[in-house]
Amino acid sequence: MFPLFGLEEHFVFFLKFGTAIFVAGFYWFFYRNTYYHPNAVSFDLSAIFSGVFAVGLAIFPELLIQNVLEEHSHLEKAFLRSSLAEEVPKLLVILWYFRGLRGRYNTADAIYFGLTLGASFGLLENLFYSSILEFWPLFLRAVTSLPIHTFTGGIFGFVAMEYYHSRPTSFRFMQVLYGLAGCFLLHGTFNYVLLMDGELIAAIPFVLASGFFILEYLLTISQNILPIEVLQSIGLYKDDYKVVSKFTRYDSWMRTSQNFQQKGPPIELLRRLSRAKIAWAAALFVIPAVLYSIYIIFPERIPVLLGGIKTSEFIGLFVVYPVWLCVLILFRGILNPRFFRERVLRIPLFIAVSITQGENEYHSLAYSLSRKGFYSPVEKTLLIGERVQVTFYVAGREFAGILAIPVWLNVREEDPDFEPGAVFIFVNVPWKLLFWRMAVRTKQQFQNLIRQIFPSKTGSSHSV
Repeated sequence: MFPLFGLEEHFVFFLKFGTAIFVAGFYWFFYRNTYYHPNAVSFDLSAIFSGVFAVGLAIFPELLIQNVLEEHSHLEKAFLRSSLAEEVPKLLVILWYFRGLRGRYNTADAIYFGLTLGASFGLLENLFYSSILEFWPLFLRAVTSLPIHTFTGGIFGFVAMEYYHSRPTSFRFMQVLYGLAGCFLLHGTFNYVLLMDGELIAAIPFVLASGFFILEYLLTISQNILPIEVLQSIGLYKDDYKVVSKFTRYDSWMRTSQNFQQKGPPIELLRRLSRAKIAWAAALFVIPAVLYSIYIIFPERIPVLLGGIKTSEFIGLFVVYPVWLCVLILFRGILNPRFFRERVLRIPLFIAVSITQGENEYHSLAYSLSRKGFYSPVEKTLLIGERVQVTFYVAGREFAGILAIPVWLNVREEDPDFEPGAVFIFVNVPWKLLFWRMAVRTKQQFQNLIRQIFPSKTGSSHSV
């Protein structure tokens, strides 16, 4: 590769090893310093060794799939042999680790644990490939596969805490399946791009950016979640709290929207970019522009100067990857948690409900309707734990005879003006109701979001 007077083999070995270590350290410190500052070193070590354990678990299904499927297409290799065989063990290890620690750690802790586990997993995988691949293919794989493992690990950390901190009877396993499916598709798509050997190399930044922004969104959500010990002290699970908190925001929104003159200050979706970030991104963008210009002028010199590097590898490493680093540095922490907390998805339509429990009937509104349940203002005479029959009226349609169970009554005896309410969970998922409500709501949510980003100069910026 390089003329080093007989030391080339040793130099390349240490260069491969050093590259894998550096890339893993870069992404780990990037997220550690940006979002999380753990105090216990043992937590870091547990995540690192859990990543090593996940690699060991992934070896067996990979070998099994390889033996069963003798002729591999690119799709089989990308999605079955690699993505499925690697993502399932990572998810299982994270679920296993937090199984007995669900009351000790919060969502931000779990995301950080998953990020560290993913970085450890990716590092060990790259070290394995260092004995098989040449330097430039390994370099391309190291700098692109490591962030994928980091992103999926962080997503699984979020999913694990959503599972453990949700009410056991509220279909919480669906969150795990959604997370696994998303990470499976993300990792599989990335593998497929690499296996095409340069034909789709320009798609790598888009794949990486997809994982990056998904994780950014989940990190933003984690900053708006109360610690689990606080929720437990008032007898709530995380999904219960989400229902109640949404009702609180909806109630505040409705009160504000009644007075057009009392509009609060605008809240931006994106945080302002610092000059340092813009300068770094501009500098990194200059690098691929210059190198690509050199390649266009002297294409025959590139393989000679860089030890036989392929065109696809050069484009991926020195043109595409710097563009990805621009995105990473420029947009880290760009989403504004306050915007998501106070402005996104304001109440788009009112859902009337009729709740029947024995001889008592309550007429009210439903908030935060999901496959798990809903929140509704009710009288204090409602009995907790006894089934009710609910009829929903959504956008001109009636959905009757839906069974639900009130699990938590929200009352404030010291506040006579406070309107009591209850959290309900469904006995069976009312899919017809949810699909109809989703179809009607999607259109109005989109309109709400557009009006928040581009508020009109006259009238209220809220939609009813």
